[in-house]
Amino acid sequence: MMNREKIILRTSLFGILVNLFLVISKAAVGFLAGSVSIVLDAVNNLTDMLSATVTIIGTKLANRAPDREHPFGHGRIEYVAAVGVGLIILFAGATALLEAVPKIFHPELAEYSLTTILVVSIAVLVKFFFGRYVKKKGEEAKSGSLEATGTDALMDSLLSFGTLVGALVSMVFGISIDGVIGAIIAIFIIRTSLEILSEGWIDIIGKRVDAKFSKKIKRRISKFPEVHGVYDLVLHSYGPMETIGSVHIQVRDDMTAREIHKLTREITRKIFEDYRVILTIGIYAENTTTKENRRIFKEIEKIVEEEKEILQTHGFYVDEERKTVAFDIIVDFNCREKEKLRGKLVRKLETEFPEYQFYITVDLDVSD
Repeated sequence: MMNREKIILRTSLFGILVNLFLVISKAAVGFLAGSVSIVLDAVNNLTDMLSATVTIIGTKLANRAPDREHPFGHGRIEYVAAVGVGLIILFAGATALLEAVPKIFHPELAEYSLTTILVVSIAVLVKFFFGRYVKKKGEEAKSGSLEATGTDALMDSLLSFGTLVGALVSMVFGISIDGVIGAIIAIFIIRTSLEILSEGWIDIIGKRVDAKFSKKIKRRISKFPEVHGVYDLVLHSYGPMETIGSVHIQVRDDMTAREIHKLTREITRKIFEDYRVILTIGIYAENTTTKENRRIFKEIEKIVEEEKEILQTHGFYVDEERKTVAFDIIVDFNCREKEKLRGKLVRKLETEFPEYQFYITVDLDVSD
């Protein structure tokens, strides 16, 4: 955890220094040449410094220890920081667009020099390689805000390249295309900011767990020979490095409490070691060994297959003494009348098996 925090903080501090250099150099040559596009490029780098500052503050706050009010830590602050970076990028893109559009209709020739071309060329290379470096570090540290900063830096290199092209065209042909290039690049910047905002906002609200990740966890649990089924995996993210969840496993109904305790402890330990996920494990007891129970189970499968909105059944259990049958169904999110569907199944089954009462729990399709 500390290594991750160090990566984010050091990369962000490095970003502040790089952007400070770019702001000073671009602003100087921009004002001397009378180029609005280069000055706006410098302003954009100034917003990058603010983005890096937001990332540092967000990381520091996110790594505070859990407390009574926030028992799962403060990791989600990083998602808020990523949204903050997205808003800053959106502001920079909108500002650039507002400045560029009038220049399309009222172009002005700036006085570019070889020094101007050299400074902007260096800025393009610096921003490009810096962007790749920051994005790589963001992926390494699993930091959304750092990845967003890296993406922004890559877009900035494109923006600087646009100003470079505009300067060269102006010098060679005496034509000002700053406005057109600036407007096109501003639109790309705005698009990037909206993607960052969308992803950050979804992380804050909560999103469906990645299908590949959930299947990996289920496959790993299924490797335990005592486990006859894995269901109801639910994962909650409390930051990029903090995931807590729950799952149900199906085991034989003759397992002892000692055996179940040993099994669930081992599964919990292994899943945390492999995937850094803290799991709480529930139990479904399997009792389809008798002929009568198998008959009921087969009939349930037959009836359920007729309902397209039902994706899966599990947790089947017959209580012979009380004459009750319980099981869960997973329904599609498009199913609008879940209780009506549940009632329909109960009526069909109780007609087929009048000596039993049926209890059906309706679950949502929360993970693959």
